[in-house]
Amino acid sequence: MARETLPTALTLMFGHEGGYVNAKTDAGGPTKYGITHKTLAAYRGVKSVTAEQVKNLTRAEAETIYRKSYWNQSGGDLLPAGLDYAAFDFGVNSGPARAIKSLQKVLDIEQDGIVGVQTAAAANAYPGGVPKLIRDYCDERMRFLRSLSGKQGFSVNGRGWTIRVTGKDPKGQWKDQPGVLGNALRLAAGTKTVENPPVAGGKANPANTSIVETLKKPEAWGPLGGLLSASGAIVAGSGPLQWALAAALVIAVGYGVYRLVKRDRAEA
Repeated sequence: MARETLPTALTLMFGHEGGYVNAKTDAGGPTKYGITHKTLAAYRGVKSVTAEQVKNLTRAEAETIYRKSYWNQSGGDLLPAGLDYAAFDFGVNSGPARAIKSLQKVLDIEQDGIVGVQTAAAANAYPGGVPKLIRDYCDERMRFLRSLSGKQGFSVNGRGWTIRVTGKDPKGQWKDQPGVLGNALRLAAGTKTVENPPVAGGKANPANTSIVETLKKPEAWGPLGGLLSASGAIVAGSGPLQWALAAALVIAVGYGVYRLVKRDRAEA
């Protein structure tokens, strides 16, 4: 049975995530209430869902998905009050495994991405208590977010993510709010009065989809090797036939790299 924090955590989550969005800067693709099309398809046990099906997602179904796929996996029933909400929010935004690995990094224990007895005990025994752990955890979350690059990274979504976590707008256009940090501290202190946040920021997916990062992957080495071979043919060969073959290889390699980049961005 979910602990008392969950209803408040869900209320805050719907404030963060809002309704239906399908923005290019959001790594999740078609999303509603923070539930991506991939998450919805997995929950329903189907290969994929359409944008229209995501748009028609009800809040009741979204709550069920949050309970089963995020709250439990983020340690909701095991972590101290307040920290449970901070981990839950992190898990929805970046994936439960990432949220727990970041928590375990702060706790200086094995980073396996699973909340068990060791993680819960380390959280309760943290020097400075749960409030300090919540602050340190939110600081670590911001470090992780700042590390994300590419078209869906911090340079694009950083302002929204900062408002979400800290409650402070880097541009100073929004008034200060509690954010995840402030509301987690309130819950840790036993206060049930929390402030619903504005909708801000897309999914913080750790996948880097920039072309530079894509070309670092082993899958790109085959096409790049072909490019080198084609270049060698151009330099060493003579005659129109060799030149034509070399040109064809260059075109094929370029298309192969293009498809690899496109695939990575689609999977992010």
